[in-house]
Amino acid sequence: MQEDVIVELVELFSISRLLQVALVVFIAWLLLRILHAGLQQLIKRFPRYRLQMGQVYPVIRIFMWFLVIAYIIFGLIKPPQTIVFAVLGSLGLAIGLAAQGGVRNLLAGVMMIFNPPFRVGDMVHFGGHYGEVIRLDLSVTWLRTLDDNVIMVPNSAVLENAVANANSGELSEMVVINIDLPRTIPIQEVRSLAMEAAVASPYTYLKKPVSVIMESRYDFGFLLRLVIKVYVVDVRLERRLSSDVTERFIEALHEQGISGAHGDTAEHALIDEPA
Repeated sequence: MQEDVIVELVELFSISRLLQVALVVFIAWLLLRILHAGLQQLIKRFPRYRLQMGQVYPVIRIFMWFLVIAYIIFGLIKPPQTIVFAVLGSLGLAIGLAAQGGVRNLLAGVMMIFNPPFRVGDMVHFGGHYGEVIRLDLSVTWLRTLDDNVIMVPNSAVLENAVANANSGELSEMVVINIDLPRTIPIQEVRSLAMEAAVASPYTYLKKPVSVIMESRYDFGFLLRLVIKVYVVDVRLERRLSSDVTERFIEALHEQGISGAHGDTAEHALIDEPA
């Protein structure tokens, strides 16, 4: 029985069939590269729709490779049932013993296709990392952090941990800016300056509300925490918005003579990640 299976395998994987398989794979890879390049050009030309166009490519790529694999197996190789059952049995045993983590990642990837917690272009807290989703695979997700590092996160983290999505498919997202100030500052004047700094920033998305609230905290002394909640026009400009609003606010304090009026030693700005 084993010898018959081996002979059938040798006949199936002849040189001509292997060349046909290689040709089909190469054509599929080439088409995907052309499609990806075309989408990148469209994204550059229509940046307003880059999230929507970026979310199309992962689905097309997965669907195309699924069709390619199905065509290779059932259209080119056409294995008999005995070989199919033998291969499936061997694959099942190998997967069960040596690829439990990979199977979890694949299952999580399939679940993410039908119930996506995030899409390409979203800013997410995922697998202990925060960044922009730049690529979705069946087993892993690729993130670009705010420090411009590319991180590969296993999809199984979706099954094990919570996922926080900052923008959910939109270009804008909320950015929370925390600034600690002395407790003796004039609250109403400082609140007005913070609102003006947030509204004046060129990175602020003015179609959504801007809010400024005060909180009390203790850090080697009693302080007031100024919390500015503002939306950025593009998720990629999150850091620039935080820096710009903070700079404008601190400069406004100096111009009004508030920063040194009560003898405060220093102003400490803490920029939080988006809520």
